[in-house]
Amino acid sequence: MLVIIFATPKQMESVKWFLFHYHVITFFIELTLNNLIVPLVILPSAAVYCNGFLLDLGIPFKVVMYISDVSFIALSLSMLMIFENRHSQIITIPYRMSKKSTKVIFYAIHYVLFPCFPIAYYYGEFDLDTAKLEILQVIPCPEPHFFDKRTQIITLDMELFGIISGLIMLYFTIIIQFFALQSGYYLLKKTTTHISDSMRSMQRKFFLILSIQVAVPVLFMLIPNIIYYSAETVDQFVSTMTVLFVSFHGIVSSVILIVLHKPYRDFTWNNSLGRCIANSRNTLSDQSVKPNTVTMF
Repeated sequence: MLVIIFATPKQMESVKWFLFHYHVITFFIELTLNNLIVPLVILPSAAVYCNGFLLDLGIPFKVVMYISDVSFIALSLSMLMIFENRHSQIITIPYRMSKKSTKVIFYAIHYVLFPCFPIAYYYGEFDLDTAKLEILQVIPCPEPHFFDKRTQIITLDMELFGIISGLIMLYFTIIIQFFALQSGYYLLKKTTTHISDSMRSMQRKFFLILSIQVAVPVLFMLIPNIIYYSAETVDQFVSTMTVLFVSFHGIVSSVILIVLHKPYRDFTWNNSLGRCIANSRNTLSDQSVKPNTVTMF
């Protein structure tokens, strides 16, 4: 994340803080899955075994899992903000959000409204032991952690859970694709506006890089979903793979950021291996030019 703050060039200034926001969210998700919660999901139920230290601090299970859900909503919002920002920078698009006040209202509504939707399936109350017995009818031989006291259940209404999660995913998929596809169309479309070829070429290249940067980590997260829905039986291997793939999303996103953007790539090299190599060369150079001295006794 620091590379975005210190190495973003002036021509990328308009998207700097949107990229920073996106990588803060990916870092938080990685921190949540690997340290704060460390969930083991007992698919295809909503039972979760948590081994993170948030529960050790006394934070209620549903609050912990709600934080996880909201972080993924924030990730979708950060992707939306990146593509909307690119959309608003293309002057040939007739309808775009160019006013700052309009953007503030648009994103404020999203940040207030969408975190409210998961509350619908967190709100229900039920007896935990009875709920586990119901799940055992669906999963006769679950993972041994299922019987641990740390294993709790988000909801028994999997239909409501699926509808809300599916609608949120569908909405963000549609609106992100709208901004992305329209931006790509107008960047490729020949216009009569006074835009230099070099500027248009730079916009196209930058848009392509941003698209790859977002698409590759998303594809990385889709892999476990493909495995989940294509598997004939959902065992604990599928559940574990799902959490592992999602938890590595942040690392993949950071690597893609550095590899694709030359300013970030150069900054990372110059402050890591490049500096070590340069220092070693300078040391060897100093030793080679150092004059011989004779000591007289």
